[in-house]
Amino acid sequence: MAEALGMKVVFYDILPTLIMGNAQPAENLEEVLKTADIISLHVPETTTTRHMINEHTLGLMKPGARLINYSRGKVVDNAALANALIKGHLSGAAVDVFEQEPASKSARFENPLQGLRQVILSPHIGGSTEEAQESIGLDVAQKLINFLDQGNTIGSVSLPEIQLPAMEGTHRILHVHRNRSGVLSEINQRLSDHGFNIVGQFLKTNEHIGYVVLDIEQGNTPLAVDILKDVKETIRIRSLY
Repeated sequence: MAEALGMKVVFYDILPTLIMGNAQPAENLEEVLKTADIISLHVPETTTTRHMINEHTLGLMKPGARLINYSRGKVVDNAALANALIKGHLSGAAVDVFEQEPASKSARFENPLQGLRQVILSPHIGGSTEEAQESIGLDVAQKLINFLDQGNTIGSVSLPEIQLPAMEGTHRILHVHRNRSGVLSEINQRLSDHGFNIVGQFLKTNEHIGYVVLDIEQGNTPLAVDILKDVKETIRIRSLY
């Protein structure tokens, strides 16, 4: 869309990204900040993105540049952004996500960016329309079906994200455990000791939880489940099919 408006697009991503149109990848975030006249943020809220736009990174931006944040509120230090605008280093900003969102529509909204003439502030309500709520409901229902039928956890906030297709001629077992070293080795050893052949296996962890999807050759699945229940650090185990 930006290219259709005659703009030259430069982008940076921490992961390899398929280039669209004539967009040019940058070596790092600093290169984008120093190059672009308009900075648009498209990142999740994580420990690494919190205040990624701060006093230092704002100082790297070109004089007169503009910042758009429609991603997550905590990605930008709003106080530092307000200071950059007041000093005239940036010529404008558009924001619809904030570090402190109002608790309700009757709650008072306070933000350092309020009252600045070169700032557009808008409520982050794109997901609150009737059409969006209907789409969200369908999406959530489909994700639950995928978890129940295949063990996939894409979009989960409580389990590490895994997405695997169903494998014919196997039994699939899901194993959730506390994220400790040696759990996967114990799973494999216990199954091997009882003659089970693992056809496919995938482990994903987050800070606290480990999630293993196991596809084993058809056989005595209840026995395999009982064996894995005794694995140290097990939280929950379930046989899918």
